[in-house]
Amino acid sequence: MIQKQFFVNGVERNIVVNGKDTLAKVLREQLGLTGTKVGCGQGQCGACNVILNGKLVRSCAIKIDKINDGDSITTIEGIGTPQKLHPLQKAFIKHGVTQCGFCVPGFIISAKVLLDNNPSPTREEVREWFHKNRNACRCTGYIPIVDAVMDAAKVLRGEMDESELDFKMPEDGRIWGTAYPRPTAVAKATGTLDYGADLGLKMPEGTLQLALVQATVSHANIKNIDISEAEKMPGVYKVVTHKDIKGKNRITGLITFPTNLGDGWDRPILCDEKVFQFGDAIAIVCADTYENACAAAEKVKVDLEVLPAYMSAPAAMAEDALEIHPGTPNVYYVQNLEKGEPTAPIFEKAPNVVEDDFYVQRQPHMTIEPDVGFAYIDDNGVLKIHSKTIGAHLHLLMIAPGLGLEPDQIALVSNPMGGTFGYKFCPTMEGLVGAAALATGKPCFLRYNYFQHMTYTGKRSPFFVNIKFAADEEGKLLAMGTDYIVDHGPYSEFGDLLTLRGAQFMGAGYDIPNIRGRGQTVCTNHVWGSPFRAYGSPQSLYSSELLMDELAEKIGIDPWEIRYKNCYRPGSTNPSGQEPEVFSYPEMLEAIKPRYEEAKERAKRESTDKIKKGVGLSMAVYGCGIDGPDSSEAWAVLNPDDTVTIVAAWEDHGQGADMGMVGTAHEALRPMGITPDKIRFTWPDTSKTPNSGPSGGSRQQVLTGSA
Repeated sequence: MIQKQFFVNGVERNIVVNGKDTLAKVLREQLGLTGTKVGCGQGQCGACNVILNGKLVRSCAIKIDKINDGDSITTIEGIGTPQKLHPLQKAFIKHGVTQCGFCVPGFIISAKVLLDNNPSPTREEVREWFHKNRNACRCTGYIPIVDAVMDAAKVLRGEMDESELDFKMPEDGRIWGTAYPRPTAVAKATGTLDYGADLGLKMPEGTLQLALVQATVSHANIKNIDISEAEKMPGVYKVVTHKDIKGKNRITGLITFPTNLGDGWDRPILCDEKVFQFGDAIAIVCADTYENACAAAEKVKVDLEVLPAYMSAPAAMAEDALEIHPGTPNVYYVQNLEKGEPTAPIFEKAPNVVEDDFYVQRQPHMTIEPDVGFAYIDDNGVLKIHSKTIGAHLHLLMIAPGLGLEPDQIALVSNPMGGTFGYKFCPTMEGLVGAAALATGKPCFLRYNYFQHMTYTGKRSPFFVNIKFAADEEGKLLAMGTDYIVDHGPYSEFGDLLTLRGAQFMGAGYDIPNIRGRGQTVCTNHVWGSPFRAYGSPQSLYSSELLMDELAEKIGIDPWEIRYKNCYRPGSTNPSGQEPEVFSYPEMLEAIKPRYEEAKERAKRESTDKIKKGVGLSMAVYGCGIDGPDSSEAWAVLNPDDTVTIVAAWEDHGQGADMGMVGTAHEALRPMGITPDKIRFTWPDTSKTPNSGPSGGSRQQVLTGSA
């Protein structure tokens, strides 16, 4: 231990610290300045940025013993407050940068240092500054961030009045279609919104810190789990294994298709008989500190019989491959598609046929905030689980039987969260923190480090695709054939739905009268597959759109022309034989034609012998909703102070559920004279809010907005 005296946001701090702790840990845990976020924990994302003696530093990568007495540190709390915003904070709000908001404090801190040293940067200099200083954002695409910095710089130089950064209410009072700030914007820009790790620091005394014992191989039989030495380690309250779980110890896929050869109960909460992938949780150490929990986790001895690991779909489909889930074939779901006439004769006679193989790889969601959650038993005896869930009611039903609880004995709450991009459509740690809280009777907190986050949360599933088109002399499509394989990892939840998406999206957008297709879902030992933005369509459209370019090249016509010739028009049907509700493609393609031609000319002019430039063109189709009947509920409550609270479980992972609820409700309530500042929204809590369905499949604005 060492004593340090330094200044934070102009206030002298004199504290005793562990010299090996990071500056971020001291700021957050000892000084309570949770506006400084920790993302990767390795100095690569910039969420933890602070200003040290006028210079930008990543506080997760600097030890507190490197801070000298008298040093001056500025955190986001020292830039501005909700009552007195800095121009940078106002500009970030104006330009809609505060989406999930987790990276925003780090960006504002970084921008402050930039403008202190370069009051008149160009857009290119702003981008280069953030690139050089490793500020990462997964929501915005960076353009709004640069816009915000440029406007703030104008204000600070006196070239723009600060009031121009404030939202101006239209004369008609209507905010729909405007840049009205989302309700959480100020809290995100000032670092005062509490995300999961922030809430974890504010849990009651006695909250247990969790560390996982995880598999370091991808496939094995479990022969024995010895926790005896770990239980004797300092600070350990309990080591939880599958024996402590009273229910089925499985997470159910819940909506498993009838023709799925598995039963949907294949993912363990804690592994009991087998390890199915690297990182699978085998035990949970519950201790007084995270450090003690981690030390004890190292003492758990797991005796394994290592089995062959099938790390790709072709390997798992081999004749001699073991069944990863004994009794269920590794190819556990087949999706066939038939439309129109048999395609074989058409391919034999068609004047133009193209065929190719495509592979779209596994993709991590790369959220800046790692997975985090906590659980406790409330005063009514209900297990409350707080997490980054984007399907609170769905996840409740997926994990309750595994924990041995009835639905009314458990409630899920969606924390403010730093983006998910779909990975949280699947439960991750909900079952783990729930099992720990039930086994110990105490509040339990778990935060993944970034390695755990990358290896033990779901990823976009790879597709192996063979696809072919037949067309006439002019390029009019006659037939399509598809044969694709989905590597969905070891757990089947939503794997059949994903494979169905391939049948729906390959060739979508084009009037193809005759189709034959087959998709197969394969169990492997790679990380499990979970939803990711535009579930199933990137893999599918990537394949069919590239093949359209190949067809255009073979026939000798422009990629724009072949798309215009074949796109949906009245009378067209999609791959499953349904008539689209709208036929917007011809108009859209005509609208972009001049820009497309100009882009081709510019690419030609700017190409050199060393650097070649080109223009890409593709079409895309995606639906709003989950297949089959879909529904949502929302309530409106008139409060005694004449405000209105919209009650819904519209989970927000950055897409703007807060604004969706307030903006949509205001559109309905505006004729009554209710202004948007009188409308409140709710965070999802299955014990308090109705079932609005999950925030996935682009469904919430359509369904919950309508509700």
